[in-house]
Amino acid sequence: MRRNRAVSTTLSYTLSLAIASILVSGLLIAGGNFVESRQEQVIRDELEVIGQQVASDIARVDRLVVAADDDPTVNLDHTFPARVSGTGYRVSIDPAADELTLESTAPEVSVTVSLTTRTALGDSTAGGGVITVFYDESSDQLEVRDG
Repeated sequence: MRRNRAVSTTLSYTLSLAIASILVSGLLIAGGNFVESRQEQVIRDELEVIGQQVASDIARVDRLVVAADDDPTVNLDHTFPARVSGTGYRVSIDPAADELTLESTAPEVSVTVSLTTRTALGDSTAGGGVITVFYDESSDQLEVRDG
């Protein structure tokens, strides 16, 4: 009888460890997915705020260009975070859709902000950090670039 009791204790211990390992693994996987979805939401929120600020800068430069008598020279530098939630991002003007698009690199999150200007928009892109909104006299367009 003693032999059976020792096997029963060892088997019970092994089964308990296996069940505990499966439960902990399940919790870690579920927690990892939750953290990833929260990170994407935080990135989306941050990109929306930055997008609204860049759109405001574009509108400000547009008002200055429209108010200028002739040959305006306008450059507006604005410092933004270089990274959002640990990832880089790009700001692009899409003149065909009159939109500003912000895209993060990893994970890939995209946000668009509508633009309304009286001056034409130029197809241009800038990375995070210092972003310059400027009026390009040669093409008569508003553009963005790295500052």
